[in-house]
Amino acid sequence: MPHYDYTCEKCKKDFVVEMKISELDKRKVECPGCKSEKVTRNVTNTSFSSESINRYVWDK
Repeated sequence: MPHYDYTCEKCKKDFVVEMKISELDKRKVECPGCKSEKVTRNVTNTSFSSESINRYVWDK
């Protein structure tokens, strides 16, 4: 399941929320610290690796 990074506008804390892509625009997100719903989703550089990226060895 994807993780989304948020920052609370009230207390300025960063936190991560795990949710389905289908929930992204429907689910209310609140700060786990101060419970404020004034949060901003951050754009992050997500990196992942694929097990198949080096699956084949090509002979020259």
